[in-house]
Amino acid sequence: MAKVNQRPWRAPGQRAKRKAWGYTVQVDGTQKRVYKAGWTRDDAEKALAALLLQIEQPKPKPQGLTLAQAAERYLITKARKRSLGEDKRILEHLKSALGMDTLLTDLTASRISEYKNSRLAALRKSGAGGDAIERRLTAAAVNRPLALLRHLLRLAHEEWEVLEVVPRVRLEKEPQGRLRWLSQEEINRLVDAAGKSRNKELRAAVVIALNTGLRLSELLGLDWIYVDLSRGVIRLEITKSGRRREVPLNDDSYRALVSLGPKVEGRVFQTRFIKTAYNNAVAIAKLDDVNFHTLRHTFASWAVMRGVTLKELQELLGHSSLTMTMRYAHLAPEHLRTAVGRLEGLTNSRRAETPTQGSTQEPSALMRSSQNSSK
Repeated sequence: MAKVNQRPWRAPGQRAKRKAWGYTVQVDGTQKRVYKAGWTRDDAEKALAALLLQIEQPKPKPQGLTLAQAAERYLITKARKRSLGEDKRILEHLKSALGMDTLLTDLTASRISEYKNSRLAALRKSGAGGDAIERRLTAAAVNRPLALLRHLLRLAHEEWEVLEVVPRVRLEKEPQGRLRWLSQEEINRLVDAAGKSRNKELRAAVVIALNTGLRLSELLGLDWIYVDLSRGVIRLEITKSGRRREVPLNDDSYRALVSLGPKVEGRVFQTRFIKTAYNNAVAIAKLDDVNFHTLRHTFASWAVMRGVTLKELQELLGHSSLTMTMRYAHLAPEHLRTAVGRLEGLTNSRRAETPTQGSTQEPSALMRSSQNSSK
């Protein structure tokens, strides 16, 4: 409640009291008092009226950021992100599709849905020349720009405070992809083709990837200062999970590294065209549906089939959680068979006693007592 009144006051160091006109008012839940010795009642009323008018007038809403401005700010915010190059490519696509001068406030759920539907209906050519086939975009290809846009809009709302409401962005459900890994015969063909490549580093890269499960980015970023041949390990300082980890070398990966001519420092792989050379080797080896990441799946699949536990595999691959590693669980029936094997003999007793309610005996103890009593 606002009111104008006169109240006594005393100047510092003086005993005599004076009276001053002023006002008291609530502003945003806080009581505000303003009194001045030179004011008359009329002055106080005018000052209060001006303040109330200022409070009642809605503040002009800022125009806000355009998509282009938000994209630039996003790239500054994420400057240390490892996949920044891919983010730049996606942002260029979004600016082209939605309009670089479009205000973030104009990116409503309806408009985003229209963009998504246009992507779902779009066709793209795969293959070359006369063998090119038109295919619809996969759910993953549709989702990547949408996921980045959703994250950008949340930043604009939560951190930049330039967006009052975040529109809903619905992603397409992505089917679980087929886990492609190489058979022994396919591995042999690929290694042979890599050995015949004009890229003299390709064979070593393939052998190391197959025996360590390193990603292509981890291989290409590997420096000799992080290769400890005396201990037989590779130290990865920057990983996808954000944690350092050590990768042990077996004989094959050790020899592959030695073949590259160990140095004190510098990049292990000097060429930038390993991916191109690899794709050529895949074509020569006549392998279908294979990319460089297939080597990581191959490492993991063969490791599990040869008895490596899922927990050990999680550490070798550097997965932050076991959930990612569980995709290889179907290749490890032995760990389930071993678990079930612990119940061996449970129903093999001729006169096994049934544990009574409240019994503190273990089932194995009950079975032993049953067997002893039957002798």
